[in-house]
Amino acid sequence: MSNTSRIETREIADAELDNVAGGLSVSGSLDGLTANFAPGPNGLPVLTSGSIDSVSLTVSDIPLGPIQA
Repeated sequence: MSNTSRIETREIADAELDNVAGGLSVSGSLDGLTANFAPGPNGLPVLTSGSIDSVSLTVSDIPLGPIQA
């Protein structure tokens, strides 16, 4: 069994985002990032495999109000 945390999501209406003064505050971190690339079309690198041990992302300054079930 995987040891993962539950991720909660919620759709945010454009009108709610329009009322956010100064925009959104987003911060986060990655731990244990590994990525492998191969040459692709026109010399652009293409991600062939990768892994991340953990990810943390925080978004704030959005007035959401109560969550409706």
